[in-house]
Amino acid sequence: MKFKLFSLLALLLGFIGGAFLLNQLGSGARLDLTEQKLYTLSEGTRNILAQLNQPVELELYFSQKASTDLVKVRAYEQRVRELLDEYVMLAGGKLSLRVIDPAPFSEEEDQATAYGLQAVPISVSGDQLYFGLVAKTQLPVMTTEQNSDDPSATGQAESKEHVAQLPFLQPDREAFLEYEITQLIYQVQQAKPVVIGLLSGLDVRGGFNPQTGRPAPAWMAVDQLDGPYDIRSMTAGLDHIDEDVDLLLLIQPPELTDDALYAIDQFALKGGRVLAFLDPVAETAPNGGLMGMGDSGSASSLNKLLQRWGVGWNPDQVVLDAANALVVNQGPGRPPLRHFGLLALHPQSLNADDVVTAQLEAINLSSAGHFTALDHATSSIEPWLYSSTDAMLTDANRLRMGGDLLALQRDFVPAGEEFNLAVRVQGKADSAFPDGVDGKKADTHLASTDRLAVTLVADTDVLSDRLWVQVQNFFGQRIASPWADNGALLVNLADHLGGSADLISLRARGQYSRPFERVNTLRRDAEQQFLASEQRLQQELDDTEQQLSALQEQRDGDNGVLTLSAEQQAAIAAFQQKKIEIRKELRNVQHALDKDIEALGMRLKVLNIVVLPLLFTLLLWGLVAWHRRRQIL
Repeated sequence: MKFKLFSLLALLLGFIGGAFLLNQLGSGARLDLTEQKLYTLSEGTRNILAQLNQPVELELYFSQKASTDLVKVRAYEQRVRELLDEYVMLAGGKLSLRVIDPAPFSEEEDQATAYGLQAVPISVSGDQLYFGLVAKTQLPVMTTEQNSDDPSATGQAESKEHVAQLPFLQPDREAFLEYEITQLIYQVQQAKPVVIGLLSGLDVRGGFNPQTGRPAPAWMAVDQLDGPYDIRSMTAGLDHIDEDVDLLLLIQPPELTDDALYAIDQFALKGGRVLAFLDPVAETAPNGGLMGMGDSGSASSLNKLLQRWGVGWNPDQVVLDAANALVVNQGPGRPPLRHFGLLALHPQSLNADDVVTAQLEAINLSSAGHFTALDHATSSIEPWLYSSTDAMLTDANRLRMGGDLLALQRDFVPAGEEFNLAVRVQGKADSAFPDGVDGKKADTHLASTDRLAVTLVADTDVLSDRLWVQVQNFFGQRIASPWADNGALLVNLADHLGGSADLISLRARGQYSRPFERVNTLRRDAEQQFLASEQRLQQELDDTEQQLSALQEQRDGDNGVLTLSAEQQAAIAAFQQKKIEIRKELRNVQHALDKDIEALGMRLKVLNIVVLPLLFTLLLWGLVAWHRRRQIL
């Protein structure tokens, strides 16, 4: 009893002492004990805050009365506010925060509307919820003096308010909260947005879906760039690229004229950043990736330039990868099967030293090609996405219109080498048009360069919604719920090639589940047994077809009655019995797979529910006993 009273008194004194210490240290004392370090800002955010040139005002608009019954939203608002306090504390006085309640029919509501914040209706009575963030700063601008006869007059510096906003802070996007806030602060500091020139033969910015007869929305991966960046669409008939274009984004471009290729060639040789996605089988094309059937995108449109850049590219080959294959459903009554052409790349297939991929966890690709370095290449070619060594190349036609998954597995023979699914091409390169086009050169023609900066990805489906995101309509706003990092990959590339590399280091925490590697290994082993049995069954079926064909020729006379000898009847009965046995074997293989996986799950449950708590309890008992023993001694 005496020991218990002493322990309670010690805890009370410790609590009072800790509260006094925190009060003396002030609001700057913080300890983040959350598993994902939710309140600890990333190094990239700290760098951007340290580089603030002008003071930035943050205004958080949140409807207090309208959110009274929205417990989840109010909890998230508290989370946002606490994170913003962390920003203010680390900004060294360059950042301020105001929390504003835009009550109905108030000046604050008018301000929220003027800034473009979204009002979400939450009841039939017309109540609306505002939950948006505005960033404001004063940026210096140069104005030419009026009525000046001197054309060289440079004018004088003035300041102009620059505003950026997050229209609505969606709780479902909590994993991206730090990135979006930091990007907002970075964006409001830029006098001119980064310009991305986009050229694509696919409907990446929306189009018409002939199957549904309705307009098709823009791909979410591309759509998320619109706002932070100035997206400028280009056509196949281009003959120059504007000087203010910072990044040229090519997504399965159509067949290009020499004038268009020359414009891209000169842009790259002058040091312009080029990001190209090419695909042997662009499954998002209207015809499902079939060439020559109305597909405006072409996998070979850049071949002439790739050759001069030192890159080998075969638009007729696809990479199959058994180790990284995704499991797909085959339909009712059929077991799931791994699709060797549908790849899920995890950190072991990503370059951990590359700033673009260092923080990513899962990239999904479909029917991807590969790049190689040509023997005559003067450029350096650095891969940053690659297959496993349990991979091979196959004809792209086998993947068009779905392909036979079992046939892909039957014919699979691993090459024992990694294939480069994405590369970065840098350094020296010659022009594909040393004499210009038809003898005509640009005024600033370059025949070679030593500062080539080209990034290539051997897949376009990686950007399509179906491989990484579920998109929902939230009161007119498209809300993305990602389940892979494909969208983050494109944003990282845009940030790295055209924006701030610090934005890339921000992490989306607690976003994805990790793969069950042991379960995947069990599944692969069982599939090998399943495939072997399937091949035997298929051979038996082929033999039977031949036997039945021979029996068809042994009809008795003209009456069309098929007579079978006792030996033939016995052969068919034996085959039917063998067929039943093989089907039973297939079921046993599948049951064995399920049994092994269930046993593994049971072991994990016992470990988590019984063993670990028991060990923890024993540890606590041991500490208490040790403490009592010390008191006795």
